[in-house]
Amino acid sequence: MSIKDLRIFNRGNHIDLPDWIKFSFELGLYMNDYKLKYKKPLTITVSLPNELYFPLFFAMGIADIHFSNNKKSSLIKNQILNLNQGSRIIYQNGDTVKKGSVLAVEPSPAFKDEMILWIQEGKLGTDRLGISEREWMDRVTILDEELTEVKRSRKVSQKKQLGLESNAILSKLYSSTQLNKVSFYPGDSFYIVGNMAQINENINEKLFCYNNTLGSIKDFLYLDNSNSYTNGKLFSSRMKKSNIQIDKEIPVIYTNLNSYIKQSKCFLENPRLIIFSRSDNESRIMEVREEIKVEMLQGNCEVITYDLINYLKASNTSIPNGIEMFAWR
Repeated sequence: MSIKDLRIFNRGNHIDLPDWIKFSFELGLYMNDYKLKYKKPLTITVSLPNELYFPLFFAMGIADIHFSNNKKSSLIKNQILNLNQGSRIIYQNGDTVKKGSVLAVEPSPAFKDEMILWIQEGKLGTDRLGISEREWMDRVTILDEELTEVKRSRKVSQKKQLGLESNAILSKLYSSTQLNKVSFYPGDSFYIVGNMAQINENINEKLFCYNNTLGSIKDFLYLDNSNSYTNGKLFSSRMKKSNIQIDKEIPVIYTNLNSYIKQSKCFLENPRLIIFSRSDNESRIMEVREEIKVEMLQGNCEVITYDLINYLKASNTSIPNGIEMFAWR
């Protein structure tokens, strides 16, 4: 299953996904695949009649890759084996959640060829708990600050949800094994830049359904601290220049031209999606177009629009009427 199996929920009716939503999903997949294959920053510009939801569906396309990916259990085992003494983890057993520090990872005294993770519970350190290797994938969550690729640490509160299995619509689309595995790898797969109030309103709408289960964009995009898992960051188009840490390999999604104009200097080396809305101010459209022309002339860029078109054809993805796009590296 994948997000392409979703349907739109509208006034009590279940409607097939329109082509423009499937197209936005596939563009996100292309951006992710291209980044991994060529290790070069890619820019895609898309001109739309209206940009309201398109960038969020693009981010869903990237998120779907990670939810669908069947990560090898050996990789998860290595994550545990590489933990240092004092590393923080969460252990979940039914309704009981235990937070503790790693004491050691060593051969199990009970089972041959199996390891055991020893953690120290509580502030006083009086309780010692052993977690067998067979429980690691289902029960253990590594806190973000222990993963070097995660730039912003998050503390776990009593209100924070753990993992993804409680998400009803994700549990319909993906196996529990997939959801457990992806929870091991919290970290940014995309950045979104735009009007935060508008984005937060849009991602909470119940737009989707699958087998009578309703869902929103927020079920796929984990952008805040409400869950132990995160897959992206949301930046305001009005943010002041600060000491934010940016991974230059992560795609940045500009939800509108205003966001691009104000924040493009913060993400100079990132792959990027730039949305043009034809309802936008004409002078703003011209300003960005002229900037792109100068960049292409001075940067020895290669146009790869036809590569993108062939990719879409190979996946049987239609380019909807009224959409214009351009891609280069």
